[in-house]
Amino acid sequence: MKTYKRYMLIMIFGLALGCSEDDVVPSVQNDFLLKSQGPAIVGDTVEFAYAAATLEGHIQAMYAKPTIPGGIGTGFDSHAYSVDAVGNEVGIELARPQSEGESNAALFNVDTNAVTLRYYYVVPESARGLQFSIQFSVETTSGKTTSLASATYNVAKLKIEREVVMTDNDKCYFSLARMKAYTEQEVIDQGIADQIDFRYIYDALNPDGIPYGHALVSLGTEERYLNGRIIPSSFGTSTSKIEKRAFVNDMQLSEMLPATFVDDIDLETVDLTQTNDFILGINTRNSAFVETSDGRYRGFLFFKSARSRTLNIGVKLMEMEQ
Repeated sequence: MKTYKRYMLIMIFGLALGCSEDDVVPSVQNDFLLKSQGPAIVGDTVEFAYAAATLEGHIQAMYAKPTIPGGIGTGFDSHAYSVDAVGNEVGIELARPQSEGESNAALFNVDTNAVTLRYYYVVPESARGLQFSIQFSVETTSGKTTSLASATYNVAKLKIEREVVMTDNDKCYFSLARMKAYTEQEVIDQGIADQIDFRYIYDALNPDGIPYGHALVSLGTEERYLNGRIIPSSFGTSTSKIEKRAFVNDMQLSEMLPATFVDDIDLETVDLTQTNDFILGINTRNSAFVETSDGRYRGFLFFKSARSRTLNIGVKLMEMEQ
């Protein structure tokens, strides 16, 4: 199966060929596939493949109307795609995308009686925590039309930040609520000391010669876990919670298999009551669940790389109901 286009057209024409002589074969047929995996997150793009075929005339236009209007970038791709002999994707321009109000269209400028186009839905802020669906339809040059509605999809409440880089003794202060890392001076200048949850530290060993490694420690943790680092007194002593996990992947953060994902339900139900306020010995592809000291925010951290006194993480964040 080289392309979604081939699969979709085989499926559509298969329906027609499978009919008996007594069946009435619709002159226009259509179907769609959801190509994206994982939770729909505000700011991300949900990708569909929409296919149509006609026995009369040519495809004149395709339409999509989401129940919640999408963000900037929502609409049809102008190209249909195939894969060449060496596996490269090749696009052929067939249509002119157009948006009007809440609807998106693809107006064809090439004669074709069977086609698959990609449709991109950019999840808007107005959809956070809600549900959406797409009404797809097609029109032919012979005046025939047909339509179908997608399933209903949940939009996550959580937010995502795919890359936050921390460096020991520099950008080493991490705010979960802001999903950002700061230097000590940046924290002071921006007046956000009360929003800092963890300090990143790297040392090969602690003073007793015990392996220490990459670490995230809350500002109020025991002094021995700071490994000689001094937290400014103006930063407070909050004790945010953090629990390391060795084998929890999130493909939206790691961009690697397995195709598992952390969603709202995971952050809502994870039990962090008996959790420490520090973790040591972080390795690449470890992960952690975290919670701010006031319980207002919970998050999931995926450690994309831990090396050379640098920690690169992806973050998913949820504001909890108080």
